[in-house]
Amino acid sequence: NHAVLITIEEGAEGGFGAYVMHHLARTGLLDSVRFRPMTLPDRFIDHNTQDAQYREAGLDATAIAATALHALGVASSQQTA
Repeated sequence: NHAVLITIEEGAEGGFGAYVMHHLARTGLLDSVRFRPMTLPDRFIDHNTQDAQYREAGLDATAIAATALHALGVASSQQTA
């Protein structure tokens, strides 16, 4: 009943999000939802605070909200500034 489904994982591509997408595709649900998996990038992230590492990885609250808004076709305030 939702327009967008976002999975967020602290692992690389091919993990939980891939299993969810496979299930959605197999059951035909992928046809009716915009699916956006978010994972850690495939690169080294420097040691820092947890918040800074999530921000650098694109998995902080701002990035998650921007992903949701983009999937819904809504421009975020950061995109217009």
